[in-house]
Amino acid sequence: MTSVLDKAFAKATLLACKGYVPAFINASADISLNNILSATYKKSLPKVEGNTNGFLNYTDLTVLYDADRKVPFFSAYNIDGGQRSVKVSRANKFRLDPRISADIQLNETFYDLRKDITEFEIGHMAANNEMAWGVDAQLKAYQTFHFPNSVPQAENLNTGLWKTLETYIIEESAKVESDKKVCVFTGPLLLNTDPGYIKQPDFKIPLFFFKVVVFMSSKGLYSTAFMMSHEQKMKDQHMFATKAERGLAAPADTTFKNFKYRKVFQVNVSYLEDISGMNFTWKGVKKVLLQNGAQMQEIAQIKDANDAQKHEDEMLRGAVSSSRKYKLNITLP
Repeated sequence: MTSVLDKAFAKATLLACKGYVPAFINASADISLNNILSATYKKSLPKVEGNTNGFLNYTDLTVLYDADRKVPFFSAYNIDGGQRSVKVSRANKFRLDPRISADIQLNETFYDLRKDITEFEIGHMAANNEMAWGVDAQLKAYQTFHFPNSVPQAENLNTGLWKTLETYIIEESAKVESDKKVCVFTGPLLLNTDPGYIKQPDFKIPLFFFKVVVFMSSKGLYSTAFMMSHEQKMKDQHMFATKAERGLAAPADTTFKNFKYRKVFQVNVSYLEDISGMNFTWKGVKKVLLQNGAQMQEIAQIKDANDAQKHEDEMLRGAVSSSRKYKLNITLP
């Protein structure tokens, strides 16, 4: 009998996957993927076996992948907070997706280059525990362990606080709905000024990460966005190639100095659209606006690795109160 692990990574299974569901929240809300990328960005989508749009469909998850940068533009996924399960296993390793060329994917060899560098990990975009819901919870959790759903990240960036943020959104933003359904878009912010990796200078390391969450409130459908940075941690670990090695005139430093490491910022969706060049605007979905005309505001901070572990442990217990404890003071309608 085929195990769930083998089935999750089998090419036949992947070719049959339908991916992210645009009308997941309700039948009248079409939170489509089709118009998020510009025509220029779409040129960087790979040739995908079984999908003429160049989308990598998994189960309730779709990755729009930048074949040039070898990281996703974003991962789009559905979460049903009313069917969550925390009892899922992690896959034993990340795998290549057989539907696209291996040459355009990061792999174990790439990450082996980090052996003498500390605090650098394979960062899930759609995380395994986020996809742990419904009857296919384990299969969906395993499928997040495909390299196209990952980006090199500083240790603890996408653990603890980021996961607690997801729990907060699911439990608090959608609590007026019995099914607690949300749509999430997560990815790296891809900039021309991103620095090269010291071990492989032609690979540009994304420095910023975002989440856009679409949810139902008592006032209708809303979207809100969040950003984090690992730039300072990458600098501290000497992860960047020198300016000469990168072969670029632009400096490694970015203009987004307000995004401090170990902090989560809520930002206006329009702000994210401006700096990313992507479109997160859908008919019938209102954008949460920060107070007093602000474009961003700090909502939480993580102190150290031990603090990160506390966030992760409390999230896995489904402790919504822990989110309040850590002061995730998110502006919502």
